[in-house]
Order: sequence, then structure tokens, then C-alpha cells
Amino acid sequence: MIDLISTVSLFVSDQERAKAFYIEKMGFELRTDAPLFPGSEARWIAVAPKGAETELILYLPDENWTHYEGVVGKSQAMTLQVSDMTKTYEELMGRGVKFVQEPDIQPWGTFAIIEDSEGNHLIVTQQPEE
Repeated sequence: MIDLISTVSLFVSDQERAKAFYIEKMGFELRTDAPLFPGSEARWIAVAPKGAETELILYLPDENWTHYEGVVGKSQAMTLQVSDMTKTYEELMGRGVKFVQEPDIQPWGTFAIIEDSEGNHLIVTQQPEE
């Protein structure tokens, strides 16, 4: 049986810039930074929020993944869940994270949209309080 989702790839055009964004601005921890294979310039860079099981892979599209070059800088339909939207919004704004949609309260929860260093749009959500 499947136990969990281990990784999600986010396609980027500059791995070093993306790594700095997710570590310095988003507060993620670096889990892995290694060449994809011996002699490769592209790297396997895994980052995640502290304590998270699922890792975000900052993947540079290569000759095997050229069809993903067109998604860099587009919404990649990834959602990050937070427990306190107000606090998260204030912290990320303080670190210079760009919000393209400020927090918006809906019946199903609160959401906002951020833009990362590569122009990718990521959804940030908080579940409604019961």
C-alpha cells in the first residue's frame, strides 16, 4: 500500500536562486543538494518545511524533461498549508516574499498566492477554524 507522497517536483530555471528563495525566504530546510549523476551540472535539490514528510524538488528541466521548460514561471498548482495565515503572511512579507493574492477568507478556508524566485505561483491555505 502507498504510505505517503515523498516528493513533488517544482521546475525552475535557476536552481541556486530557487534554493536560496525556499531556504532564506520561505524558511524551508535543505534536505539534499547533490549532482543528478556524476559530472552533471543539474542537481537534486530537496527542500521542505521543518518536520514535513514530503520534499519539494527544485528541478532544472534537462534533455529528458524539456517538455517541462514551459511550466517554469507558471502556476504549478501546488498548495502549502499553514496553521496561522496572518502570522505566515506577516513573516513572509517581512522576508520579501511577493504575494500576488493577499489572504482571502472563504467558507472553505483562507488562501493566498505567492510568487517564488522563478515566477512560479504557489497557493498558501489555512483550513477554517471549527
